[in-house]
Amino acid sequence: MKKYLVLLFTFVVCFLSFSNIIVFVYHRFDDERYPTTNTWTSELELHINLVKKLGYKIWTLKDLEEYVYGKKEEENAVIFTIDDGYKTVYTNAFPIFKKYNIPFSVFLYFKGVGKSKEYLTWEMVKEMSEWGVVFGHHSYSHDKFPSVYKNMNKEEFIKYFESDLKKGLDIWYKHMGTSLKYYAYPYGYYNKEMIEVLKKNGFKLAFIQLSGPYNKEISPFEIPREALLEDWATESHVRYVLSREALITDNIPFYWKNEKLYVKARIKVPQNYENPVVYIREKGIVKSYIKNGILYAGPFVLSNEYNSLMISVRGENKKEYVKYYLIIK
Repeated sequence: MKKYLVLLFTFVVCFLSFSNIIVFVYHRFDDERYPTTNTWTSELELHINLVKKLGYKIWTLKDLEEYVYGKKEEENAVIFTIDDGYKTVYTNAFPIFKKYNIPFSVFLYFKGVGKSKEYLTWEMVKEMSEWGVVFGHHSYSHDKFPSVYKNMNKEEFIKYFESDLKKGLDIWYKHMGTSLKYYAYPYGYYNKEMIEVLKKNGFKLAFIQLSGPYNKEISPFEIPREALLEDWATESHVRYVLSREALITDNIPFYWKNEKLYVKARIKVPQNYENPVVYIREKGIVKSYIKNGILYAGPFVLSNEYNSLMISVRGENKKEYVKYYLIIK
């Protein structure tokens, strides 16, 4: 029987929280060679000024950690993060962040940093760190780890992922003399075994690449982020993502049966809703219906190894509530 790995958020035991935390993610800046991962610094400036104009607080990862673990009060906040550690972070984006005195974080791909001309040097990393940039771990190898798992048993995979994690930690310590506690999954792909390893090694937060707002009902090891690039870097799109609230269910909203995917969502927040939209990356928007207060869709036969599921509804306040889920076949 074909084995399916299904990944979803884990619940955090806490009181309901209605603050809106939006994490932005970028990769390259002013690099027209790679349009699908590029953001123009003029767009970055637009994002900074828009967030400030709309009255959002700009948090650090430390602020987010304190919020998650009950040491900071709720606020509407935005966090700026960057993945991989390309050199354009230093040459093009860093001057903009300094100009506006905006905190940001960079998740480093350790096999590239300090070794390839496309990536930051350790001198650049040290200068940025001294200014206040917070760095995180983006793996040593940049593997699609859940795909690797398919050729290993659980013990082998845990050993493999932990070895990759420690390679990066050792390189960081060699150059910086400190530890790391924030992680961004390569490609946004992850599983529960990876979360277990991160917790074991003292990590406090981990970030995916699916969109949506964050609040405490979502696991701190599955924090969504908004990629702001190409058409998604426009002012209208940024206003849109800032306007959304986090949708929360009180169950796992999908399951597999006879190699088909079914959606069954008991929506907790908002309590009263309308206009549901169910989207699967491989299928587009799919037909759904509500019966006895439960949202249903499916069954669906999926071919791709990786898919995302989005559930979106409108609350009584007419706001959009949304949550994305990673599905691994």
